[in-house]
Amino acid sequence: MSYPKEIREKCGEIFAERRNRSAQELAVRRANALAKAPEIARLERELASTSIKLSKAVLDGIDVDRKLEEIKEFNLAKQSEIKAALVNAGLSPDELEPKHFCPICKDTGNDGGKMCKCVAELQKALMYDRLGAVSNIADCRFDNFSLEYYSSAPIAGSNSSVREVMSKTLSECKKYADNFSLNSESLLLYGKPGLGKTHLSIAIACAAIEKGFDVLYIPFHSLISSLEAARFGKGSEDYKMLLESVTQSELLLLDDLGSEFSTAFSSAVLYDIINVRQLASLPTVISTNLSTSEIASRYGERINSRLIGCCRVIPFVGSDIRLQKKSLI
Repeated sequence: MSYPKEIREKCGEIFAERRNRSAQELAVRRANALAKAPEIARLERELASTSIKLSKAVLDGIDVDRKLEEIKEFNLAKQSEIKAALVNAGLSPDELEPKHFCPICKDTGNDGGKMCKCVAELQKALMYDRLGAVSNIADCRFDNFSLEYYSSAPIAGSNSSVREVMSKTLSECKKYADNFSLNSESLLLYGKPGLGKTHLSIAIACAAIEKGFDVLYIPFHSLISSLEAARFGKGSEDYKMLLESVTQSELLLLDDLGSEFSTAFSSAVLYDIINVRQLASLPTVISTNLSTSEIASRYGERINSRLIGCCRVIPFVGSDIRLQKKSLI
């Protein structure tokens, strides 16, 4: 598991910004402290002289332990004098200490040779930021997916109700998220608009991010638009980089398949994505308003066969929830 290069680079930039800000703030506090307590400059010079004394003691090799103890006591005494001078000037005794965002790693990201937990927290937050840029993640969690909008009346020609079907769908998606790994199968979520496909897709994405996976969520029509702009406007390198981010992400959530303007280009992109990810055994969650027969009609049997063959198909049934909510306003 590893987050993508763009997330790692952004994390590095933020850590550098934190260190720079800490240094700048310290410089301001130091200038203020010296203005209020000029004697601190002399005390700091005396404190700095201990490094010379330390080197001389080691080189002399005579009574080193005693000299080191004397230097230590001198050091502590000067530090105490500096703190006293700060307090007398009405400042905090730690006014000249750097104020780090993370006191554990001091904004280096390194905690005793291993990655500090603040790095993982920041990378996860950046992943959520990227997901939130294309979705409303706050409203799309498993615990706020309500079954009350799905009818409890039996489906015509079936022993099950819409609510029972959707209860099973919710359970399957949650189980998938709970057990998600790079060995997870791919999913095809299909059904008419407004039945919760995007909601559960994003809930799966959030669960995978919590586990530390590289997750990319993107509506298919937005992807096609971006790829077309990159290919015909910015150049082949931008196109390649964008397509690689889609084909190589540890979990890809391709939302709203079928909402794009259908062209030979969009069909070719879809096939490439499915094919490359299937060969790499990378899980993909695809949501669509199209039925399996409509997918075959729109994209051809070759793509339909690959989708059905590599994905577990999960149905969404019922009446448009957005319209139900609107009628209650």
